[in-house]
Amino acid sequence: MKKVLLLICLVAGINMVNAQDETSFSDEELTKYATVMVWAEVEKERMTEVYNGWINNDEVLEAARFVEIKSANGDSLKLQEIEATDDEIMAFQQIQVDYDSMTSSFKEVYIGKIKGDIGAGLYNTLKKELKSSEGTKARYQEIYNGLKEESAVRVEDESEE
Repeated sequence: MKKVLLLICLVAGINMVNAQDETSFSDEELTKYATVMVWAEVEKERMTEVYNGWINNDEVLEAARFVEIKSANGDSLKLQEIEATDDEIMAFQQIQVDYDSMTSSFKEVYIGKIKGDIGAGLYNTLKKELKSSEGTKARYQEIYNGLKEESAVRVEDESEE
């Protein structure tokens, strides 16, 4: 009987410790995090559109050729096989340089937003918590979805102007 009672106390104690380990975040903290994540997603979509625009509107390089040159991965033999011209290679390289510059700028701003708007400590603990706590994840997702809708309405309003 003592062993059963001891086992019950042990299990209850472990559950209390686990419950205490679970971090609680305020709606304000979740909103800070979600605001940056929505911004990042919208910005990534914009960057994809810009990148695709560069590819589709290049005067020298057609989109299909861009894909062929990209798949050659800089291998001079493969570039010779697909008969890539110097002009096409230069156009491809310029698009890649512009894209790399755009993604580098994005990363710089993103890190700045994490440090300035969220705080590195909150970002790290909340990111970890979102992977392990369904309750926190559900609250975050609700806030995120609301902000995402607001963002979509804002973008739609701007495009109508």
